[in-house]
Amino acid sequence: MEENDLLQPREYTTGGKELCFGLGIFITALALCNFIIFGGFNLGFAIAASLCILCCTGYLLWKGRKLTFYPCAILSLCLIIAASFGRSDDGYVKFVMLCFLGGGTCLGLCLLAGQQRRNPGSPASLWDVFFVIFRLGFGELSPAFRGLTAAFRRSGPAGQKSTAIVIGLVIAVPLLCVMIPLLMFADAAFEGLMDLLPEFSMAELFVTVLFGTLLGCLLYTMGTALIHYEDSTPREKKPGRGLACLTINTVLIAVCLVYAVYLLSQLAYFVGGFSGILPKGYTLAQYARRGFFEIAWLCAINLGIIGLSLTLSRPKDPAPKSTRLLCLFMALVTLFLVATASAKMFLYIDSYGLTRLRVLTQVVLLFLGLTTGLVAVRLFVPKLPYMKTVVLAGLLLGALVSWVDVDTLVAKHNVDAYLAGDLETVDVSHLSVLGDGAVPHIYRLAQEAPDKAIAHQADAVLGYRWMHDPSDFRGWNYAFHVAGEYIAISKQTDS
Repeated sequence: MEENDLLQPREYTTGGKELCFGLGIFITALALCNFIIFGGFNLGFAIAASLCILCCTGYLLWKGRKLTFYPCAILSLCLIIAASFGRSDDGYVKFVMLCFLGGGTCLGLCLLAGQQRRNPGSPASLWDVFFVIFRLGFGELSPAFRGLTAAFRRSGPAGQKSTAIVIGLVIAVPLLCVMIPLLMFADAAFEGLMDLLPEFSMAELFVTVLFGTLLGCLLYTMGTALIHYEDSTPREKKPGRGLACLTINTVLIAVCLVYAVYLLSQLAYFVGGFSGILPKGYTLAQYARRGFFEIAWLCAINLGIIGLSLTLSRPKDPAPKSTRLLCLFMALVTLFLVATASAKMFLYIDSYGLTRLRVLTQVVLLFLGLTTGLVAVRLFVPKLPYMKTVVLAGLLLGALVSWVDVDTLVAKHNVDAYLAGDLETVDVSHLSVLGDGAVPHIYRLAQEAPDKAIAHQADAVLGYRWMHDPSDFRGWNYAFHVAGEYIAISKQTDS
C-alpha cells in the first residue's frame, strides 16, 4: 500500500443498498423518537423498535451475511421483548427489558455480521455490545458519512441536487418551527390561515426531527460499520500469565473448608427451607429475606472465584483436575444454596402471597442456578459454549417476565388464593400500588370478597384509579385498555 493511500481519509463503499438502508433506518429512527417522547414505551415503541431490528437485520442479510442459529435466536427473542412493550405498563420491568433489548440486539447484529471480537461462548463476548455501540456507532461516524456524501457526488447532477435539497430541508425545518409560531402570535390573520391546516404541533415536529436525526445517524453508522469496518490494528496474542496451581488450590481449599464448616453449622437452618420448619427466633419474613440476600452475594462471589481460578490457571487449559474438582465443590454448594433460598421463598409465598419482588427474586434465583450449573458442566467439558446458553436463557426469562406481566400475575395469584381460602387475608394496599394489570383482579375482589371490609377497600382502590385515554396508538398498551374497561364498569356500578 502506498504512503498516499495511507494518508487518505477512510470512507465506506456506499451503493444502492446503503442508500436504501439509510432511508429506511432514518424514517424508522424518526418514528422511534416520536413514539418514545410523545407516547412513552408502549405500543408505538414496540412497533418502531421491531422495525429497527428488522431493518438492520435485513440490510446485513442483503449484504450476504448468513443467519445462523445463535444470532437468529437472539434477534428473535429481542423482537419478542420489543413486542411486549405493548402488553403491560410495568415501568420497572420495562426499564430492565429495555437494557436487555439494546444489549441483545447489538450482540445479535454483531454475531450476524461476523464482527465479534471475542469467542461467543465465553463471558467476554458481552463486551461486544459496547464495541458495537461505542466503537462502531460513535467511532465510525466519519467514514460512514464520508462514503455517503461521496456516493451522492458520484451520482451526477441529479444526485447533487437531491443532496442540496435534503441539506436545505434539514436546515429549514428547525427555523420554520421557531418562525411560524412567532408569526402566528404576531398576526391574527396568519394565525387563522394556519388554523385551516390539519392540526399538528411545531414543537413535536422540531423535537422529532432533532432527536430522530441524531438517532438515525447512529443507527446508520452502526449498520454500515458492521459490514465495512476492518480492524487494521495488528493483534499479538501474548501468552497468558497465571498463578501456580498450588497457589490457586490453596485458596480454593481454604474457601471450601469454610463452606463445609458453614454448611454443617447451619444445616438445620438451610434444611428447614425444604421441610417447612421455621428456625427458632425467626419470623417467616426474616427467614426468607435473609436467605435470599445471603445467596445472592454467595453466588456472585462463588462464580467470581471459579472464573478467576480457571483464568489464572492458564496457560494450562483445561485447568488441573484438582483445581476443577475444588471449583466443582463450590459450584455444588452454590446450587444447594440457590435451591434452599428458592424453597424458603416458596414457603413465604404460600403464607403471605406474591409481591413483585418475590416473583423477580425467584426469576433471579432460577437464572443463578442455571448459570452455576452450566459453569459446573464446563469444568469438565472445556469446549462447552456455556455463555450462549446463559445469554439465551436470560433473554428468554426476560421475554416471559415481560409478557406474563408481573403485576397481573401477582394480583391474580393473591386474589385467587384468598377467594379459595388458601390465604387468610389479602393485602389490598399492595394491590393498589401495582400497575394496571392488577385492575381486573382488584375488581373481582371488590365483587366477590367474603369480607365486606376488604371488598370496600378494593372498591375504593378502583374509585381513585384514573382511566388512561391515550390520544393515539403510540401511548396504548393492553393493560391500559383492559383496566379502563373495568374502571368504567366500576364507576357505572357506583353511580
